[in-house]
Amino acid sequence: MAQCINHYNKQKMSNNFEPIAAKLKGIDLYIDESRQRVGGEWFIVAGVAVEDSDTFRQLCEDLERTSRKRHVKWGKANKNNRLVYLRTIVSDARFRDILLFSYVFRKPKDYVAATVRGIDLAVANLHASNSPVSVYVDGLVKNQYREYQVRLRKLGCDIEKMRGVKDENEPLIRLADALAGATRDLLEQHRDNELPEIFSLAVERDILVGWRSAVFPESPGPRPTIYM
Repeated sequence: MAQCINHYNKQKMSNNFEPIAAKLKGIDLYIDESRQRVGGEWFIVAGVAVEDSDTFRQLCEDLERTSRKRHVKWGKANKNNRLVYLRTIVSDARFRDILLFSYVFRKPKDYVAATVRGIDLAVANLHASNSPVSVYVDGLVKNQYREYQVRLRKLGCDIEKMRGVKDENEPLIRLADALAGATRDLLEQHRDNELPEIFSLAVERDILVGWRSAVFPESPGPRPTIYM
């Protein structure tokens, strides 16, 4: 995953990106989503990709404890604690081999289709043709596995396996939840906190896919690529 991050080109985060040219080991991709609380304009698909789930699972659990965020979802966590948690993820060298994805969809008519598209975008960035990718989706039940796999196959996306997990049992899903919730807050312009700075740092460090640096100086903070 270090290869993946170090060689990532921010210009490839547009709709016309090419896959990252790196041969990777098997990758685990953890997916969660969030919807806008008012108006329903935005739908966010967030992901966390790691090569060594056991190592990063323990790191995330330790950080949940030291940041005092604990196992609480982003929307219910203490504001200061959750910001400490997310800032550490994007700035601490221990997490340098994590890759984060945050895809923003505007008013999708089919939430499953948007989620599947978000998975497809993430897997494409991981160069799935050279790397087996296993996908774990928050709350996905067994009878949905095949539907997701069929939809992914129609998009030309090949994965090793698809599974559902619960956030209370998986700290890497809780990290995806935090990223999705933080994305939603940033889109809703809750700018009385550190989120613009944290997202900018993640973009600068090439560990956040789906966002880009601001185009105009008078409009600070990163911007997402919007998918319809």
